[in-house]
Amino acid sequence: MGMGRGGLVAYVEAELERKIALGQLHPSGQFASEVELARRMNVCRGTMREALRRLAARGLVVQRPGCKTRAVALDESLTLENLGLALHDARSPNARWLLEGYFSLRRQVLVELLVDCCAKASERDMDHLGSLCFRLWDAAKWESGERCAQVEFELLRLAARVAERPGHVLLVQSLQRAFLGGASRLLPFMDGEALRQWVICAQEALRERDTGRLLHELPTLMKACDERLLDAFAPVPRKPASPEDSRSQEGFIDDSVSVAAQDESLEASPRGGEHGLSQPTAAIEDEEAPASAPFLPEEPDREMPRLPAAIELTRRIEGSCPGCLTHRAKALVDAPCVPLCVKLEMAPPAWA
Repeated sequence: MGMGRGGLVAYVEAELERKIALGQLHPSGQFASEVELARRMNVCRGTMREALRRLAARGLVVQRPGCKTRAVALDESLTLENLGLALHDARSPNARWLLEGYFSLRRQVLVELLVDCCAKASERDMDHLGSLCFRLWDAAKWESGERCAQVEFELLRLAARVAERPGHVLLVQSLQRAFLGGASRLLPFMDGEALRQWVICAQEALRERDTGRLLHELPTLMKACDERLLDAFAPVPRKPASPEDSRSQEGFIDDSVSVAAQDESLEASPRGGEHGLSQPTAAIEDEEAPASAPFLPEEPDREMPRLPAAIELTRRIEGSCPGCLTHRAKALVDAPCVPLCVKLEMAPPAWA
């Protein structure tokens, strides 16, 4: 296979771990014999025995003399160090749920440690923390995701020691092992820009010993960075639309089309914007008609008065008050036709 014994054992271990995580074993959870497993994977029996021993050390399988190796239930074997078990199937809701819990724990640990450092650390220790923040910012801009993760956990370990939290030192070690267990799957989705934003916030807050900013602004920026990673690796599955939603969506589209058609009909109607008058449309007349108007029988269509009638009305208007109505008279002359309602409106007043 082109790899040493150590690499071959790790490969067999990873394959057996994947079968456990995806539930590809017998319902009883028992493995076949070492000889049979070695034959199926085309490796020697010693390689298979070492791979099973490593899985037993991690708590994923149970080995007893005279009995077949049995896989431990996933709920019992899942720990921080074995978080990679949940990452074999990114489409599973449990994968995102567990990753959200992991990132939330890491955010809480970092914020708590940095707040303690602001209260206890000396200026020299604060300078070291600020220097690590700058290294992390630089790695997020120029280097790979693996290097970014390495510097980030260096920052966590240093903060735990400066804050004098030995228990948190052990917790940071477990968090790093959990991350490295799924690093090959998570690292390609890391967002350097989002990472730099929260690193800048942390660096400035440490320089000013601003605990309020560490408690409020920093968790928000870190959560946004983690959510981008989660959305890229394990996106939230969309629920299928129900028949009711589909019908309501179709009705909304039909209403939108009808409104668009009305807009187009209004735009297509002739306008007299250039001359200050417009040809009234049936829709406008219906809106302006009073609700209590009596029903009138339909009359045959009558032709609208053409240009000669408009000229005669213009002469009457100009003769009555040439000073103030000249503009409106000229507009009437230019109009293609003059409706009856406009004639009544433009009729000379009683004093004329």
